[in-house]
Amino acid sequence: MSIYKKRMNESLKNQSDANEISALVGELPTWSTKKTAFQIGILLLLIGLIIYFTTFVDNEKTESSIETSIVVSTDGPIIEHAGYRYQFGEPGDMVAVRECNGTKLPWLLRVSTGELFRFDSWATTNIKEASLIRNIKGASGMSVTKDSICDQLVIDISGDDPLILAN
Repeated sequence: MSIYKKRMNESLKNQSDANEISALVGELPTWSTKKTAFQIGILLLLIGLIIYFTTFVDNEKTESSIETSIVVSTDGPIIEHAGYRYQFGEPGDMVAVRECNGTKLPWLLRVSTGELFRFDSWATTNIKEASLIRNIKGASGMSVTKDSICDQLVIDISGDDPLILAN
């Protein structure tokens, strides 16, 4: 019986050695392949999220830095805002940008008629309608005085004190 046990032990040992060798040179076990695929998937998802949020934050920074550069032209009613060039009204009209509660909007004074217009937003197409605020008899000019909450719109009136619009 002892020879039988010895041969059986040798047979099991040889079989065990063969299994170890085939496990080392063969394919990875199924659970490792699934685990690796899951980890690669998570990695790709994280890379995608990093790219998305980096791009989104950069766009916000670019838009806010462009918005702060508003230029009022002295040769006519033209304003450059957020990378676009806007022309308002007719020759002889005056345009000013007034900031109120963090929102910057254009105002137009038609000196020839004394009409004061306010634009409620910036144009996204070729034409933007404005709201007639009031008629100001003798209006000759317009300027903006900075204020902490809402800038004051100052309308010069020929032969009279200026009209100040504060809200």
